[in-house]
Amino acid sequence: MTQLRLALPLLALAALPGCVIPIPVPNGTPGAIVVDPGDSCGARGLRQFVGQDRSVVEGTTIQGPGPVRILAPGDMIADDQDPTRANIRLDSAGKVAAVDCG
Repeated sequence: MTQLRLALPLLALAALPGCVIPIPVPNGTPGAIVVDPGDSCGARGLRQFVGQDRSVVEGTTIQGPGPVRILAPGDMIADDQDPTRANIRLDSAGKVAAVDCG
């Protein structure tokens, strides 16, 4: 009988995770860009910045799978490859020319 008293609460605890109801969470903060999780670095979602000035990108919160770096012509670039890192490439006028992963 004592074993049954101990087993029932443990069985109830084991079944508890199945009762959890997911609570919807708002997608980021206002003014934030949430990237597509199927895109390794979120480049598709960031392509909306192509043609925009650097200040527009810097003034936006970007939530993605990895880090984001802004690369201007002549910037030193590390050779390490990170498929989750988004590269926002600027042209000589300081406007976004391309977005890619790496």
